[in-house]
Formats: sequence, C-alpha cells, structure tokens
Amino acid sequence: MKVKQYVMAYRADENEIKKLIPAGFISLRPVLRINVECFDGDDDWGYIEFNTPVEAEGKRGWLNIASWLEKPDYMHLQFTPTGKPGGCPHEEDNDGCFYWDYNVGRYGFLEAEEITENKEYADCTLSWDLPPANAFYDDDERIRRFIKLPVEEILGAYIVEFDREIEDVFAEEAEASEE
Repeated sequence: MKVKQYVMAYRADENEIKKLIPAGFISLRPVLRINVECFDGDDDWGYIEFNTPVEAEGKRGWLNIASWLEKPDYMHLQFTPTGKPGGCPHEEDNDGCFYWDYNVGRYGFLEAEEITENKEYADCTLSWDLPPANAFYDDDERIRRFIKLPVEEILGAYIVEFDREIEDVFAEEAEASEE
C-alpha cells in the first residue's frame, strides 16, 4: 500500500506534558507530534496520531495521546513542501509507539516502522480550537488539556512517501477456518 506521511513536531510546556502523561511513562522532551497518513495516492487524511516522546518498559518511543480517522474540525494544520531533503533528528532514538489497547485495557507497544525513502522538509502551521466536550471517549479531559497546551515553537515538519506491506489478516483467518 502506498502511504504519504506528514509529520510535524512542536515544543510545548515540559512541566505540563509531564503532568499529563500516565504513570509508568517518563517524558523525554517537551515535544508534541502529529503524524498524518494518506493511503494509496489519496491526499485525504486517512489516519492522524497525536504523540509525545516517552520512555517506559526499557523502550523509547512515542506515546499515542489521541488518534483520528479523519481531520477534526478543531485541528488547523497545514503543510507546505519546501523541496529540501530532511527528516527527524531523533529518528534513531525511537523504538516504536505506545498505544492504548482497548482489547486488553492497557498500553501496548508497536515497534518502529523502518522507512528508508527520502524525506522532504515542509513548512507547517498548527492551531487548535478547544474540542467539544466528550470529543474523546475514556480520557476526554486529559486529551483536551494536551490540546490546550500552547504551541511554543514548530520544531520541524517533513513529508515522505513509501510503500507499506500490509498483512492480509482476513486471508489468514479464512485459510485457518478452511483447515
């Protein structure tokens, strides 16, 4: 599957970030990041993650704060490619992503995806409106507090296109049921 990924990071108040991350996680930097993915050549935003860098369980990576299947009305985010090659200075310091696994009621971990394609720096702007109450399910107020943290400085943004191998889970399940 062809993926076009837009990534931006911005500085926010470190003390406030530390107050908002769950127990068991250590904040690594005063950074919040948005990762947007478009699929199969479509420029419609298909999946969006909101993260902060953390350490837990002997791993360093991104703690998923919230995710969306389409761009929410209260997120105002725009990328403009610059034509200059570039990427994230902390890529080597990333084991993967911690995410809330609703199936087991705790955080899971997904190992970092290796992306070897060239990245292109982008200019980026971001602002938030306060999301409506109950915009999120279980952790509404904490996520709203993250979003309310002012953007102190855009630290960087890039765009990259790559192919992602997707396992065909349904085909595997069909084969298993035939046996």
